[in-house]
Amino acid sequence: MARMFTNSIYYVHEKSSMAELNKDIPVSQPKIQADEPQVFKENMHELVSDLVKKAKEIDSLIEVLPGIQQTEEEQIAILKALEEENKLANQEYEDAVKEMGNKIDTMYIHIHI
Repeated sequence: MARMFTNSIYYVHEKSSMAELNKDIPVSQPKIQADEPQVFKENMHELVSDLVKKAKEIDSLIEVLPGIQQTEEEQIAILKALEEENKLANQEYEDAVKEMGNKIDTMYIHIHI
């Protein structure tokens, strides 16, 4: 979104035509790279539409983030519970690896007897 916004500002800066601010001071050198007024208006409308669409997409993504409906304390409690589950799963994994090693040792002993 930031890149879209930056590119939009660049477009406006580069492609806008000079505007007369005071009738007594005419525009002496028009911008050569400026788009025609109708083209510029259409492109501006498209840029605005794209920015608004992207902002709505970001808002939608934020709304579906896990835990966005909970308070900070609730989120901390959930994270602590997940951390405990992770520790338990890790311990079970380590136990299974140890048991597998023991079984391999037992099989190796029986094969070489």
